[in-house]
Amino acid sequence: MSTSIPVVCPYCGVGCNLELMLDDNGRPTKSSATGRNPELNAKYACVKGFAVYELLIHPERLTQPYIRKADKLELVSWENAIDTAARTLKNTIDKYGPESVGLLCSGKILNEEAYLSQKFQRAVIGNNHIDNCARLCHGPSEAALRQQLGYGGVSTFLEDYEATETVFLVGAHTTFTHPVIWMQVKKRAKKGGLNLILADPRETDLVKNAAVHLKVRPGTDIFWINALTKIIIDKNWHDQEFCEKHTIGFDALRDSVADLDIHSICQRAGVTRDELEKTAELIHDKKTIFIWGMGLTQHAHGTDNIMALVNLALLTGNIGKPGCGLSPLRGQNNVQGAGDMGALPNMLAGHMEVADEAARVHVGAIWGKTVPSSPGLAAPEMIHDIASRKIRALYVIGENPAVSEPQSNFVTWMLQSLDLLIVQDIFPNETCRYADIVLPAATVGEKDGTFTNAARRVQYTAAGLASPGEAKPDWEILRDLATAMGADWHYTSTEDIWEEIRRAAPVFAGITHQRLKDSNGIFWPCYDENHPGTPRLYEDGFGFRDRRARFLPVNLPETLMEPTEDYPYILITGRLLHHFNTGEMSRRSKKLTRLKPAAHLDMNPDDAAEIGLAEDDTVRMTSPHGTVQLPLKLDQQLQRGYLFAPIHYSEPNFNCLMSAVPIDPKARMPALKVVPVKLEKG
Repeated sequence: MSTSIPVVCPYCGVGCNLELMLDDNGRPTKSSATGRNPELNAKYACVKGFAVYELLIHPERLTQPYIRKADKLELVSWENAIDTAARTLKNTIDKYGPESVGLLCSGKILNEEAYLSQKFQRAVIGNNHIDNCARLCHGPSEAALRQQLGYGGVSTFLEDYEATETVFLVGAHTTFTHPVIWMQVKKRAKKGGLNLILADPRETDLVKNAAVHLKVRPGTDIFWINALTKIIIDKNWHDQEFCEKHTIGFDALRDSVADLDIHSICQRAGVTRDELEKTAELIHDKKTIFIWGMGLTQHAHGTDNIMALVNLALLTGNIGKPGCGLSPLRGQNNVQGAGDMGALPNMLAGHMEVADEAARVHVGAIWGKTVPSSPGLAAPEMIHDIASRKIRALYVIGENPAVSEPQSNFVTWMLQSLDLLIVQDIFPNETCRYADIVLPAATVGEKDGTFTNAARRVQYTAAGLASPGEAKPDWEILRDLATAMGADWHYTSTEDIWEEIRRAAPVFAGITHQRLKDSNGIFWPCYDENHPGTPRLYEDGFGFRDRRARFLPVNLPETLMEPTEDYPYILITGRLLHHFNTGEMSRRSKKLTRLKPAAHLDMNPDDAAEIGLAEDDTVRMTSPHGTVQLPLKLDQQLQRGYLFAPIHYSEPNFNCLMSAVPIDPKARMPALKVVPVKLEKG
């Protein structure tokens, strides 16, 4: 029996290579990094990676299908569950039309499974109502990068950190969210000559390494980025040759910032002109990598935020060269892959648009089906269309919308209003409480296939463990459900599915399972089996017919989410090192739960004293949309007027404080990052 199984970590978008160590009975007892992939994490992993094995042996794993009978979930056979799901879906389509069914796809399942998810929705159900968790994290990044550069993906890779001179980090706490990326930055810093620019309203541990710390007011990013753009142009510090040869729209950008009042903008954004000029100096004529997190994306103008930052990178010529690039920090292990595979309402696999007739004809010929042309609904739109009864059935694969979606009290009400809710997952979660059918899925180590990390590196992850009970890989469940609904699907392995992906999506045509097994991963695009892959995008031009990138000027937002007399504080949410997303995986680790067992609220001590609150008091936090209670922790590093809470706990669920509107009109992202609240003693 094999004593270890090589897998890709199921947590963040770094995609660390791990080994699951097995005992004599084939049971995982340890997860470790042995140096199998020196190009990525080598022998390093974060605390979550070392705890992966605990997920696989946890007693709460789903092991059998359930069907709700008389308001109670009861164990049933797979045959019963699949037949019931297929029959109910077909009845819903017959009665209300295919547009009445939506699908939420996970950013944690295999590429092959994400591909089948969108194929199931388009070819079996018959609409484009499919979305994944990127909607609530880096949907704006994908939209802006695709519109300005050609692809909705990271343009750089880890080797570029060796050559860079400046790292510009915006709205991310990298030591907590992506520790292995931060280790790469620190490794480069030890060589000397690295400038770190940090834009973050919080004073995190990163500040001690920063040459400039911009304590920006949350939500004002377009203001200070546009002001920085004006300063660079006014000083003639932009890369004129790059702009002339490789872009269009420079004149429009220059004109859009020409009349900006730097002084008033700095006051609005909470920065000084001196800080912006120092920042401009550290970018001028220096190889710069721009990194950002959800502090920049989770706003009603999140796409405009990213467009402003892309403009800055283009202006300074920092794309498509060694040591330069744009790097959104993707949150989940395969959220990049979910988008790559077409699990989006407007995109097919391989970053081909649904609106492109030729792409639909191409994919339809492979499927033997007509690909729907009508635009699909994003996740928040599906939830809201339950209220109008346009959406009657929802299939949720590896997601937990009862916790992750904004205005969660409304979301749970909507989930209860569905005619049919199918939940497919590895653990019972809050969304399962409202499910009509629950299907148990396999996870990493129990199935083989591919994941794509945040930097577009496609990697093979191996199988070797038996799934608990009767749990099945997601691709097998999708195949069986599609077959029960009349589809002619005969996949026998993930390699079968991948071979179809290679035909459907030319950017993956040169990547095979065997090549991945024999390598440390391959970066897409990779057009044939002799192609080495593309670690750094845009070295040979941008993804448009004229090979030029697009400057797209963005206007300052007319309104911002700001404190009021009734709601005098701004809540900022974020991540901890020890937990992950809604916590369904990490909170089931004894190691991680011991380190961070419960939620808390951080507050500046002076703010707390002003309203009579002290350390460990239970406080009641209220927004216009909901109320939660939790213990208070005092943090001198937090600016006055701001509160911070981690997102990983279902109790309390901070998303009940947030509204699903306003919404980013370009990426359909709700405003999650800036929430006006009030506090009182609980």
